[in-house]
Amino acid sequence: MKVSFLVFLSVVSFSSASSAVSLFVSESGTGDSCISADPCSSIQQAVDIAESGDTIHVAAGTYVENIKLGTPQTPNTKSNITIKGAGADETFVVSAGNSSQRPAGIPADIVFDVWSSGVTIEKLTASHPAGDVIGRDIGVFAGPPASNMVLQRCEIVRNRSGEYPAGPGSRGVLVFRAINTVVSRNTLSGSYEDHIHMPTSTSEISRNSVYDATRLGIVIIQETADSDNSGNTISRNTVDGSGSDGIQVQGDNNEVSRNDVTNNGGAAIKLCGIDEIGDCVMPFDQWSEAEGNTVSRNIFSGNGVAGIVDNGTDNILNRNQFE
Repeated sequence: MKVSFLVFLSVVSFSSASSAVSLFVSESGTGDSCISADPCSSIQQAVDIAESGDTIHVAAGTYVENIKLGTPQTPNTKSNITIKGAGADETFVVSAGNSSQRPAGIPADIVFDVWSSGVTIEKLTASHPAGDVIGRDIGVFAGPPASNMVLQRCEIVRNRSGEYPAGPGSRGVLVFRAINTVVSRNTLSGSYEDHIHMPTSTSEISRNSVYDATRLGIVIIQETADSDNSGNTISRNTVDGSGSDGIQVQGDNNEVSRNDVTNNGGAAIKLCGIDEIGDCVMPFDQWSEAEGNTVSRNIFSGNGVAGIVDNGTDNILNRNQFE
């Protein structure tokens, strides 16, 4: 019986692993099934066909579309889907200008709108082209059920000027309560108000190059008084040229280490405090005192406010280098 049971488990495991397939997208594709010999022309078409665990290979080329992986109403019908480009300098996904709403009632132009768990997006460029602003521009949005998302080796670029006049501003990456997210080895540039905006917990922001945000390079937001914005790691990023702070933290018990933070208009790193209303992203700073964060081994130079501004409590600052 023991041997038979192990054999049964092995067969089930093999069957489950072998059920995942590869789908293919090409700029010149004409297929309906997205097979290698007859690729689809649209990433969304491949997403709609894909099942959990599938990988979508997107060939070099330009794809003008807005991609949805799940919706707020049906978030997890598929999981662990990978969208893999040929390289950030070869595969370009350009917003077609389709409108979603983030938050409700505020139009948003989102290139990748992710509501399914375990999604990986890698090796491509996502961009908002020059032209009219039709809503708040968001390169990659991860909604609350989208845990364990990985965004890596991508470029996120906004080429528009100005912001949508109502509601929050544009975001390169907005991770909204999607825990355990990894944002790693990406380049973010152009005119996003905030490049990496993270009201979330237990996520990793590492080895990204973050340039010229109009406001904040990287920010951990505590968007409600009782939300959990702890356990995040911000490590080994380059943050340069933000209009305000390079890195801003409102949450508790996060690690900010080994970042190179230069030439930002505000502080290199700011730890927010409720007694300093207005000096961090409002209105969240009314209840978001940064507490118990560790800020270590960062390098600072050329910022509008030299080094670290600590308005929180019980934060640990050590071995930071001011040049």
